[in-house]
Amino acid sequence: MRNALIASILLVSCGIPAFAQAPLPPADTLGVYSGAVAETRTVLTFKVGDEVVQKLLPDGWTLAPIAQGPAKGANLAVVFSERLATVDQDGKAAGGEEASVILSIPAKNGAESAFAIIEAYGDAETAPGFYKAGKPATVTAERSLRVANLKGTIEETWSVAGNGGERISFQIGYERLQPSRAQFDSRNVSAVDGRVRRTYRIDQGTVVLVSAANGVDKAKGLTFKATGGLLGRLFDGSHQLVSAVSLPWYSRQLYVPASQ
Repeated sequence: MRNALIASILLVSCGIPAFAQAPLPPADTLGVYSGAVAETRTVLTFKVGDEVVQKLLPDGWTLAPIAQGPAKGANLAVVFSERLATVDQDGKAAGGEEASVILSIPAKNGAESAFAIIEAYGDAETAPGFYKAGKPATVTAERSLRVANLKGTIEETWSVAGNGGERISFQIGYERLQPSRAQFDSRNVSAVDGRVRRTYRIDQGTVVLVSAANGVDKAKGLTFKATGGLLGRLFDGSHQLVSAVSLPWYSRQLYVPASQ
């Protein structure tokens, strides 16, 4: 049962719907509540060189590629996130809208499973951020919706221009479909400092657009390119796209360990 739950957490943390969801524990077992965030996300997962990503993990953590589901075999997630609202632990507004791109690795440390945040790109005012992995960048996101004859189509274009020369370009088009709702708890850890971690209680809607494992390909015109710095080592031409999902809504409550 524990292994099944770990697999479920890894799948939904990456925006991939799990096969089954266990009842959620009381929120007060997750740590100290520190706020909430509402976002929309598009998530790509990849298979890249195991030896490359393993070296990026904090001490004690080992690579744990996703073992089942639409993202089976993935060992790297790239999250394109548009933050809509943030509140602090008192419910007061804390930060405005921001487009960011986050890179993470599914990993484990004994019985603990989490996504290790290895790098993130966003506004200079928010870097290096909670996980100490943020890099100043100009992140531009464009999303268009066209509705006709009871159908909707969406096109997204993202670009990242990091201050250190990092570059990401990503385009995708897809039909707007009915999302699958998932509610679950997930954990992130900083790859820069393994003592820094947060647990999230998440409510999200998920639409699987691409799944190499399941033979799904509902995306149109999907292109992705990343160069410079760490990106150049991860995406050296041998990488393989494993999945692409749309999260039209992604809301989470934030909890930190009492000792943090």
